[in-house]
Amino acid sequence: MTMKNLKYSLSLIALVLAFTVQAQQMDAIPDIVAGFNSGYSDAIAEHLNDNVELVIKNANNVFTKQQTKTILTDFFKKNPPLRFSIMHRGDKENAQFVIGNLETTNGTYRVYFLIKKNLVQQLRIEGSND
Repeated sequence: MTMKNLKYSLSLIALVLAFTVQAQQMDAIPDIVAGFNSGYSDAIAEHLNDNVELVIKNANNVFTKQQTKTILTDFFKKNPPLRFSIMHRGDKENAQFVIGNLETTNGTYRVYFLIKKNLVQQLRIEGSND
């Protein structure tokens, strides 16, 4: 293999890897949205980082993945979802974010989550009038 072919092959491999990583990040959002639509915290928990910066009702701290899942489960029990709609989404500095509205039987909440490396790093669920 010539040096030119080697450089071409390495460039092609790097490009494929970059697209694969981006495709994996894109895959998390539909799962998370489905979790919010159904109130199924397990679907969201699959994409949580080991530690998540969580703001929800009176909780505002960094929680473990399991603690975050438990808090979400409790939230969904008390606020059964009717529908979740994405209002805005974007990419910034190797991360993705989504801002949406979660309509529940007890009111509407503004939801924000930040994904890096295909894992939710930050999650905010705030009352629409907070």
